[in-house]
Amino acid sequence: MKTPEVIPGTGVALYRGEDSRTLAEALTVRVVDQLRQALTQHGEALLVVSGGRTPEAFLRRLSAADLDWARVHVVPTDERWVAKDDPARNSRMIRQFLLQHRAAEAQLHELVSDGQADPVAAATEASTRLRELPWPAAVVVLGMGEDGHTASLFPGAPELQQGLAKDAPLVIAMTPSSKDTRRLSLSASALSGANATLLLLQGEGKRKALELALAQPQALSERPIRVFFQQPLEVFWCP
Repeated sequence: MKTPEVIPGTGVALYRGEDSRTLAEALTVRVVDQLRQALTQHGEALLVVSGGRTPEAFLRRLSAADLDWARVHVVPTDERWVAKDDPARNSRMIRQFLLQHRAAEAQLHELVSDGQADPVAAATEASTRLRELPWPAAVVVLGMGEDGHTASLFPGAPELQQGLAKDAPLVIAMTPSSKDTRRLSLSASALSGANATLLLLQGEGKRKALELALAQPQALSERPIRVFFQQPLEVFWCP
């Protein structure tokens, strides 16, 4: 990886990788370093990771890392309101690609617990349950859509302002404006303040979306990823 490009007026440092393999390698090294520091200093560590296809190679590599995984807590950034075995479920993806090999002993804390009747009740329950974890996280690995959303903090969602509020609960029920499946999302306040906040992106579309978001960093509701631009944010991108 080349020396990062620091974006003036922001806390953003951009690392450009040659391809997805080198990007996954570099991101894994960074995450392992943060987890190891947290384990040494606090005896446990909290890792927050995004879903989707982009993190797959990174999670596979991370699963082989030599860490005391039994003391690592893992939480998804967000979750779809779908059945537990649905392929679209982020926690299912985390189990498949991260909770294997050496990382099989990591403790996964799902946003949706069994028996919840609706997303709002599930968000309230998750906020209470997850409060016992060692916040702020040792490391947060975010993704971003081309519309500038991150986690399930979507532009135009009726709950977005609550999700961006500094006094928001840990977990918010979200309704994407695209009429997509309802979601649960960690709030911006829950995602902020980590020892390291990393953003994993791949492709020209995501690079252009990042540039657009950086062009007007004050308009948070239009591109919610902007809420993280005024804190240290390390962006890992490849074509």
